[in-house]
Amino acid sequence: MSEEVTARIRAVIRERGPIGFDVFMEHALYGPGGFFEQPPIGADAHFVTSPHVDPFVFSRCVRTAILDGWSALGEPDPLRVVELGAGDGTLAAALREAFEELPFPALSYLGVDIGSGARERLAERGFRAVERVEDVEPFEGIVLAHELLDNLPFRVVRGRDDGIVEVRIALDGDRLVEVEVPWEPAAPVEADLRLGPDEESTVPVGAFDLLDRVAERLRNGSILVVDYGREGPAGGVHGYRRHREVTDVLADPGSTDVTAGVDLSLVARHAERLGLHAFGPVSQSRALEVLGYARWAETMRAIQSTLQREGRGAEAVRVWQARSRASLLADPEGLGAFRWLVLSTAGLPPPAWLERALGPDVVRPPAD
Repeated sequence: MSEEVTARIRAVIRERGPIGFDVFMEHALYGPGGFFEQPPIGADAHFVTSPHVDPFVFSRCVRTAILDGWSALGEPDPLRVVELGAGDGTLAAALREAFEELPFPALSYLGVDIGSGARERLAERGFRAVERVEDVEPFEGIVLAHELLDNLPFRVVRGRDDGIVEVRIALDGDRLVEVEVPWEPAAPVEADLRLGPDEESTVPVGAFDLLDRVAERLRNGSILVVDYGREGPAGGVHGYRRHREVTDVLADPGSTDVTAGVDLSLVARHAERLGLHAFGPVSQSRALEVLGYARWAETMRAIQSTLQREGRGAEAVRVWQARSRASLLADPEGLGAFRWLVLSTAGLPPPAWLERALGPDVVRPPAD
């Protein structure tokens, strides 16, 4: 199928001339035969995410964050949760189990995923799923976007001595190659972007478009964004195939992931132009700490010590393995470096958990 994807991209370039990375990604990831036609996540697929590393611990921490948002909404029951890019349903299933431990609220969960294979997997797990945000009825509740924005189409820009250029994709014979063209900002928040010579970044135009569509449907509530990136220029385009990093994402489009860090400051500013308020971001390691991971880890450490003292070595090893697995979520050199950002509709207070993580002085104030 990847050869069909490549042929289609070549045809588009021959018709239009050099194309942006965003157009390339639309075909390579989301078009017929593209990378996301089937769920690429899981131990036997191409990469894993935090819910796959430890669904129990991660989902309980996310549950606490969701409950803060639920409280701010006046505790509706059931609580509407919409997961964007829901994939194979691992996070959805873990959250359903986590909320079933509580007397209330009941969850009304909807997955959104462009991949037909992902929607099939969600249905097999008992979840409703739709293809696009446009298929979601206007609602009040919580939106989850976990490790999604980095895979949405982006433009690639570089700083040069005489200004910023855009990196586009052209043909050299039949080979896909990069070329540089003058950059023309397409959205208001792009106009303030500054790059030094040879500094590279991405402009998350796909994230902007997604927020536009979500903002039209979210009457009241918040969006929890979890992704890797930074507050400022973020580059480093690469991919993943079979759990190995791929540096040349042009070599075999359709067969590999295409991703890069997200400039969350651009995302926050675009959200504020839509009337949303941006709070954060904060590192995943710090978010998980205040959302219950630190308490859980300390409890497991105490249980492990007790088991060792009682001579129950095999059980102590199992607890140690659980602690080790969960620690990957908060590793500041790995998943713990991901960033959590909350975007809320007007009138909602800063999330209580985020104030605990950053303090009220650090949480981004609502725009005037």
